[in-house]
Amino acid sequence: MSPRPRFTSRLDTARNALVGVLLRPVRWFSPRTQFFIGFAFLVISTTLLLSRWPFRLREISLLTLISAAYYIVWRFVSYRASIVDLSISGPRAFALVGSAIVFETAVMRVAELVATAVASQSTRAPFNDVSVWSFAIPFAAASLLITMLLDRQLSLMVAIVTAAFAGLLAPNGTLIALYAFISCAATVYGVRRYRERQSVTLAGLIVAAVNCVAATALASLTQHPSSLGSILVSGFFGISGGLLTIVFAAGGVPINESLFGVLTDIRLLELSNADLPLLSQLALRAPGTNQHSHAVGQLAEDACRAIGANPLLARVGALYHDIGKVAAPDHFVENQMGDNPHDRLKPIQSAKIITSHVTYGQRLAREIGLPKRVIDFIPQHHGTRTLHFFLRKAETQANGAPIDENEFRYPGPKPQFKESAILMLVDSAEAAARSLAYPNLPNIRAIVSKIFEAVVSDGQLDESKLTLRDLGEVREAIINSLVAIYHPRIDYPDFNAPSPTTANRVVAGTSPTVREGSVTRGVVYDQPSDIPINPSGEVEDEAIPRRS
Repeated sequence: MSPRPRFTSRLDTARNALVGVLLRPVRWFSPRTQFFIGFAFLVISTTLLLSRWPFRLREISLLTLISAAYYIVWRFVSYRASIVDLSISGPRAFALVGSAIVFETAVMRVAELVATAVASQSTRAPFNDVSVWSFAIPFAAASLLITMLLDRQLSLMVAIVTAAFAGLLAPNGTLIALYAFISCAATVYGVRRYRERQSVTLAGLIVAAVNCVAATALASLTQHPSSLGSILVSGFFGISGGLLTIVFAAGGVPINESLFGVLTDIRLLELSNADLPLLSQLALRAPGTNQHSHAVGQLAEDACRAIGANPLLARVGALYHDIGKVAAPDHFVENQMGDNPHDRLKPIQSAKIITSHVTYGQRLAREIGLPKRVIDFIPQHHGTRTLHFFLRKAETQANGAPIDENEFRYPGPKPQFKESAILMLVDSAEAAARSLAYPNLPNIRAIVSKIFEAVVSDGQLDESKLTLRDLGEVREAIINSLVAIYHPRIDYPDFNAPSPTTANRVVAGTSPTVREGSVTRGVVYDQPSDIPINPSGEVEDEAIPRRS
């Protein structure tokens, strides 16, 4: 028996082992207890960072205020998670926001201590002013991090909390709180999605420019007497704060991507690398599935672009949606070279092999540390649909004995977001179009419409948030893309095209026959109505017997 191929890199293996050791004590507690432990850690650590030794009654009041601040942050995160797609769960988003605030508070505390020490050793103005040195603190690092990883509104909440904490730390609290809020606001409204690495640099330069203006304005208002030199120094320190923001944010983005499973466009592009071990094994062991995944990814990308969904997420989800087929690639029609192993199996055995590619795919995805949103594509692209043809075959062979329909049903769940619902539709549409002997516009439109009607009638899209208008636009986008893929070639002079009889071709009213010497995977059909599309909208080519 050949050894199991390696699907993970050594870095993935080491990371999984480390995370397992670190999180093992936490997993002893229930999710609610874990939340309270995390909340208490955020409150206590922030209080300690903002407190001054020795502790007095002020620290108890501070603990109460910080608890209230984090509670407000938690409620706002829950609200945002309920109305927008943050790509991660509400508790995980709160953990990311809270850890960013704690880290920012630690940076501000250390920076204020350094600024105070340096100012006390200086005798010349403005270098003996703590406020001037405070302009160099990267107040906007946490807000920039949340803007790029999660949501602009959450970033504004972080900006408010950061400014309040900065005011508590600084000797001239009101001045620094105002400056910190202006700096953070520059990241909230000056930066868009995190689409490329240089976005962090661009955001930091915007912060530097805003800091320079804010620092010079505040210095001219507060310093008496004010001079051109002190104003220029304040502006220089403001620029330094923006550049330090680049350093802290650039280091924090990839770390928080991995820790909290946040899906940025950069992370998605990294996951689409064909040289990754799992995708390489898929191309080697299941080339038909690999080609199908790429074709489905292109269709899903076009369909998502038509309705404003995330096309990159859909394409990456398509690359991984069938990775479970590496376990038994020859049992799926796109990898078959004429012979159909299901002809020698009982229907229940065939159903278990086909449905198990979902559970095995999820296990592989967790093993290599795929983000949860990408893993969700694996079970949701089949939903809770039934393998109808295998079920009917089992009922015929049972001679009246009861058959458990659940053994022929995918585990689900149904698609929970637009991209996974679109993948369900294009997965069936691409398989059906590939089975057509004549993939022209009328035939493609007929099978795509049939699949859409079956999927909707089966209730698979009830939880996906797709509207009827979205479905119409998605259908037209899929039809146009399939027509573009399968467009007819022109006839070249003095060139004899291969006879279509060399393919595994099915004429209407006949059973599929694999001809000797055929090199075409699967079977093709003359008429759209002959394609084995079940009442759930899936193409069940594997259920069609073939003889050599």
